[in-house]
Amino acid sequence: MTPADYAAAKAALVTVSFLGRSVRCVPRFARELAKVEAALRAEWQRAQLALVGGAPTQTFAEWHGVKSIGGHRDSAGYHGLGRAVDLDVPANGYAITRTETARGVVLGGERAGAKLPGVRAAFLAACDRACDAAGVPCDLSIRRKGESTGAVWDRWHAVSEAVRAYVSPYYETDDALDNGVADVRPGVAIPDQVRADYEALRVPLVVGGPRLHPESMRNPARGLMSLRRPVVVALCDVGGMRWGACDLGRLESGDLMHFDDAS
Repeated sequence: MTPADYAAAKAALVTVSFLGRSVRCVPRFARELAKVEAALRAEWQRAQLALVGGAPTQTFAEWHGVKSIGGHRDSAGYHGLGRAVDLDVPANGYAITRTETARGVVLGGERAGAKLPGVRAAFLAACDRACDAAGVPCDLSIRRKGESTGAVWDRWHAVSEAVRAYVSPYYETDDALDNGVADVRPGVAIPDQVRADYEALRVPLVVGGPRLHPESMRNPARGLMSLRRPVVVALCDVGGMRWGACDLGRLESGDLMHFDDAS
């Protein structure tokens, strides 16, 4: 982004409300967010009408589950242009993708972490063991040609839940962030492989710049992501946005929090 592009983008920003949070973005992105929220509210209302037999109702905020949203920031890329949002940053970081191509398997993830030795393979090996234990496929590939957003979310969510089930019996789940020494459950003996896998999962889930021994990470005991299916589907299918988990290409997808309006 040139200085002139950035200055023009910043001058064009507006502040809008999306899912109860303020977002700074350009007007056309704001219009897409409004369409997404309208679609989500309609789906939430239909869900409430379908409840019978005195089932507890949920507020709109409880139903969509989004607790924080980041919009424009002083940086390059779509955020700097006011054309991207990050949802629930503490609970949705960068995961590692594994995509089969004609030339072999490509491991993707955060660009800055690509040169960290063995990190991506170790993360995926931990996910493989978690999925084997849960009896589900470990499918963390990018979006396939013609694949629906719901189908992508389903398989990523299945892996996320498998990871949560694999490590949460041994590690605390109270906090979204896991800082420093892992929070081991009192009185629990952790199998050596689970302990090693937990540490392998924490490295790509770092908060901040990737490094081999991060100080602050997303907590794998809560899974890989917290985003709910209707939110992801509406942002992509109603708002026409890319989901960073699967739509940034083979090398750099895995950004679970990120949505932008790139074609």
